[in-house]
Order: sequence, then structure tokens, then C-alpha cells
Amino acid sequence: MDIIMLLERLGWTSLQTVLLVALVWAVCRVVPSLGAAARCRLWWLVSLQAVMGLFWAQPLQLAVLPAPAAVSDPFAAGMAEAAYVHAPGLSAQWLASGLDRASADGLAMATPWWAMLLAVLWLAGVLLMAWRTAGEWRRSRALLAAAVPCDDQALVRALQLAAEAHGLRRAPRLWMSAQVDAPQVVGPLRPVLLLPAGENALQGDALDMALTHELQHLARCDLQWGLLPALAQHLFFFHPLLRLAVSEYAQAREEAVDAAVVGGRGERRQDYGRLLLRLGVMPRPHLGVASAAPSKGSLKRRLLSLQQRQACPKMVATALTLAVLAVGVLPLRLVAAPPPPPVPPSPPVAPAAPRPLAAPAALAAPRPPAAPDAPPAPPVPALPAVPAAPPPPVASSTGVTSMVTHGRLDLGQRPYSAHVLIDDDESHADGAVDDVQQARRDLGDRSTGFWFRQGDQRYVVRDRMLVQQMQAAYADAARIGHEQAELGRRQGELGARTGEQARQLALKAADEAMAAIGMADINREAAAEAARASRAAVRGARAAGHGAALADLASRQAALGVEQAALGRRQAEIHARAAREARKVIAQALADGRAEKR
Repeated sequence: MDIIMLLERLGWTSLQTVLLVALVWAVCRVVPSLGAAARCRLWWLVSLQAVMGLFWAQPLQLAVLPAPAAVSDPFAAGMAEAAYVHAPGLSAQWLASGLDRASADGLAMATPWWAMLLAVLWLAGVLLMAWRTAGEWRRSRALLAAAVPCDDQALVRALQLAAEAHGLRRAPRLWMSAQVDAPQVVGPLRPVLLLPAGENALQGDALDMALTHELQHLARCDLQWGLLPALAQHLFFFHPLLRLAVSEYAQAREEAVDAAVVGGRGERRQDYGRLLLRLGVMPRPHLGVASAAPSKGSLKRRLLSLQQRQACPKMVATALTLAVLAVGVLPLRLVAAPPPPPVPPSPPVAPAAPRPLAAPAALAAPRPPAAPDAPPAPPVPALPAVPAAPPPPVASSTGVTSMVTHGRLDLGQRPYSAHVLIDDDESHADGAVDDVQQARRDLGDRSTGFWFRQGDQRYVVRDRMLVQQMQAAYADAARIGHEQAELGRRQGELGARTGEQARQLALKAADEAMAAIGMADINREAAAEAARASRAAVRGARAAGHGAALADLASRQAALGVEQAALGRRQAEIHARAAREARKVIAQALADGRAEKR
């Protein structure tokens, strides 16, 4: 995650947090009978949304909108094959890694100073919050070190029975401390139940209700669920509404536990209210939960929540929670349903290549009269097949002007950012195949301009100065691409020339053999000698001709390979510089407002 992306996610998540806090607050105001447990879940969802928005920016797409009409786009169909048509000798993996490094270098150069300053301030705030949490952890360890295990075995056994009644597999450790004024549970991994000792010790029903309160926290796993709001408060320390949401979550959590302690018994509400007044106000432990209220306002709200009132139906509370989860928390996006695949047009049939003419069969030597013991003329060796002519290029039946694309195209997962320069019938791209197609649609056919994408936001730059700046950056890339295409054409000519040379050698050997056979009617011995000479000539010519042709082809191919490698290195350097220039142009266009949002 780069700096610009981090700041964007912090900004968008902070804005969404404002909207979600307003939604939850409105729900709690409109439905005053909503139970404390439901309000606790709703305020916890605010912290969940904040953390998810920062670390999970890819939304879930719901294909519920009507599908667009299927349009056959020949440009998109042939883009993947034409992406590297001007760089056949380059290693795709090496070029991609080089451009990725270039993009990273360009990003570092294009990051404005104010973005760096904001990122440093945010990181300093997170580290400060982490340092405070580490201090709270050290103080809690010191508090546990000063406490002593409870030696009242009757109380320990009663705690074990109560823990089993609350569904806990194991009762927490019970320690006594003179440094606490109210019972509290410390430690999310190995919880310890601290009870006040000395003059603040609880007895009788007060002790029973206090133990029930803390066991309710353990049964609800409040220590574990509270880690997420604590993380959100560390990451968004600057957000006042998030701090409000975390505070409301803690308040609703205590009210939910209070309601579980008193149950439906009205007489116990008064006793429990007197216990809360006795415990008074004490700071809330950062790594635990306590029975005492953290402020007078919190204590007043807890006392008011003990009053008997009609509770909201559980089904309504669950429906409200699910609605808030779907609307305000999950990163959903409504997209169009995928269109049915278009029927591909039948490709035009290319005319068949002309079949080469077969060489005439060798004529059998006629038997000369009155010539016993004369060996017949041997047959001429079979002629090598003439290479078939390549099929002619298929003319496009769509009437769409083809566009040559230089640069890097990802055929797999779409990268987070991309940019495309459209320059007449050529384009220079760094992104996915769909990005080039989208750039053509946003800029319009046969338009010159610069298009870029950051995440899901698309921008178009038509400013002449910025477009010329990108054209100058990619000018050498287009020239080298044409040079690489010329090298490929020369390699094809070498192969065709070698095939033609082999065909000429074969035809020449056939003519010599036919001439030697024709002389057999005049002189039998001369015909035999001519046949032997013809075979030797064919073998020698074939060996010499093929050897020379192969040697010449190998030397020329080696020279072309050296040129291709040099062009590949220059191409990678040019694209690296162009990527850095693109980052600068993007930052300048966004800062000056010359980028049109699509």
C-alpha cells in the first residue's frame, strides 16, 4: 500500500464512519426501546467498518443492475495478441519486473510533500497510541504483581460453581488487591478477577452481584470483542466520532451486563443500583472491564437503564443489526449483470495457398539394342518438397481501424492503478487490457489524450501541454517498437530466402539429371557416367548449398538477435522513464484540476 492509497483509504473510511455513526445514532433515537445488547452490537459495527475500510478496499460486487447490450468489440478481442507485437524478442517476465520497479520509483518521486507530512503525522499518532497502550499493559502487570491469590476456599468454590452456571469452561483466577476499589477483570487471554481487599471488600449480596457482573463479561467474551474497537481507536485516533462510537459501545456493553445481572426481578434492581452508587466512579481499565462507571454521566445512564421499560422484540433488533451491517459496513457495490456472450462472427475464409507443382518423375532409361552386361541408368533421387507459400493476410471485415499498443498489459488480475496515452492510431499503456478499451471509450474514437485510473476512479486529461509531455516521454518507445517490427520482418525474409534457395538447388539438380538421361539414347556408357556424375553433383550441390545457406542464416539471425536484445534493453529503460513521467503528470493534473473525473 503506497502513501497516496493509504491517505485515500483513511479519508474515505473516515467519511463513511461519519455516515455510519449518524445512522446508528438515528436508529437508537428512533427506537428508544432497543435493548442494550442490540445497541452494543450496532456501535461495535462502527469499529468493524473502520478497520475493514482501511484494510479491505475491494468492494463486493452485486450483479443486480440490468446487463448492457452485448456489443462485439474487435479492438478488445485482439488487444491481448497485439500488446507486444513490436517487442517479440523481449522477456515478458523481465520487462514486467523492470516496469514494476520503475513504477515504484516514479511513485516515490511523484508523492507530494504534504502527503508525506500527513502520513508521517498519522504514523506518529498510531505509535503514540501504541506507546500509551504499552504503558497501560505495564501498569496492569504491576497491579497483578501486587495482588495476592484469594485464600477463601469457600469463595473460590462458589466462583467455580457460578462460572459453570454461566457456561464458562474454566473459572477465572481470583485474586485480592488493596489497590482497586471495585471488582474488575484484567487480561483478554488469561483473565484474572480482581476483588478489592481491606476496607473496600464486598460482602454478602453485594459480592454476589459483583461476581455475577464480571462473570457476565466473561460469558459474553467482552474482553475479546473489545479488541477490535481498541484497534480502530488506535488507527483513527484523530476521528472524534469514532471515539464517540467506542465510548457508546463500552456504555452499552455495561448496560447490557447490568440488565443480565438484575434479570426480571424488580427487587434486585434497587439493590444493584445501590451497589453501583457504592462503587462510585473510577477510570475504565484499558485492558479489562470493571463494575464501576468511568464517569458520573455514565453512572447516571446505567442507573436509568435499570428502570423497568418495555423491551424491543428480539426479531426487530436482529433485523436492524443486519440492515446496518449490509448498508453501512459491508463494502458492497451494485454492478451490471454480465451480458450474454456475443455470437462471434464467422471468420472469412482465406483463399487456399497455391500448391507447388510436383517435379516430373524420373524417366526410365531405355534399353539400348545389342548391349549385354550394360547396367541401366540409376533413378534420380527424390526432389525436396518446395515450401508452401504462407496464406495471405485476412482482410478485416469489421471496418475498425486497428491500433498498435506499446507498453505493459496485465492479462491476469487488474492492477490498482493504470494509465494509457492515446496518440492517433497508437497507444502506450501500463495496466490491463480492459484499461485500454475503457480509455478509448472515455476519450472517444480517434482522439488524442491521456487517461489514468486510481482504484475505481477514472480520469481523462486533455490539456495540450500535459498530453505533449507524455507524447515526448513515449516518442522513443514508439520508434524502438517500429525498429523491432522491422527486425522481425527481416527475420521473416531470411527464412523465405533460404526456402527459395533450396528450391532452386533442387530444380537445378533435376535439370541436370534429365539432361544426363537424355544422352543415354546416344551412348550407353556415357549415360551411365553422366548418371553417376549427376548424383555426385546433386550431393555436392545440396551439401554445399544447404551448408552455406544455414551458415549465412545463422550468422544473420545472430546479428539480429544482438540488435533485438539491445533494443529490448533500451525499450525497458524508456518505459521506466515514461512510467516516472506519467506519475508526475498524474500528480500535476490532480493538483491543478486538469484531470476530468469520469
